[in-house]
Amino acid sequence: MSDPTSINEIVQRVLDKYADDIPQYREYAAKFQNLDRWTGSDPKVLIADAAGSATGLNYKNIVKPNVKAFREQFIESGKVQSLADLAALEHDPEFTESFTIGHPNIVYDIPSALLEDAEPNANGLGLLQTWAESADPEQYRSDPVGAVHGIGPATFQYLRMISGADTVKPDIQVEKFITELEKEHPKFSLDSSSDAGLIDSCSWLAAHSTYSMIEIDQIAWWTFSETESLSGTH
Repeated sequence: MSDPTSINEIVQRVLDKYADDIPQYREYAAKFQNLDRWTGSDPKVLIADAAGSATGLNYKNIVKPNVKAFREQFIESGKVQSLADLAALEHDPEFTESFTIGHPNIVYDIPSALLEDAEPNANGLGLLQTWAESADPEQYRSDPVGAVHGIGPATFQYLRMISGADTVKPDIQVEKFITELEKEHPKFSLDSSSDAGLIDSCSWLAAHSTYSMIEIDQIAWWTFSETESLSGTH
């Protein structure tokens, strides 16, 4: 006799067990979607955050303080007020000397890509969020933002995520999460062997449960991050 329990019920039950252990996942998922992180809703800071994070440096101790310093030096000072100003930093020696983490070119190359076909005076946050919502990670190499030097699948997805899109970043925490589920539930349609497989796996889990992709990302992050790295990262 076949098991009457549907795959959706099984997936829901499995994810519920993880979620029950880290109820804060929902709060932090909402922070990403509502642009309520320390970066706020300034697209210039969001892009700088992605640039600083691109090479996997310690976020709390290196990336965050450096991006905060960039915000103070260039944005709060009034020097950089728009995406066009951000793009112009390519030729600014002060920027070259001060922003030395991650891939600094991302700071000016992404706004250049976003502005290429934009209407004059287009809203910077609107441009970034429109891109984030419509970007296809499976085609990231042919995407104007994905074509920027230093942008890999993880940074591509991270920028989408911090811009409010419902998605996941294929990082080590998500890899550990999907790998564990893959071993414990071989009937689930999961693949931990590649970045694309991790993203597709999270999409499959979201489609078979009440959890959104960003919630699944945060469940994975809070479950598999080292304890000492949890504070100060959001």
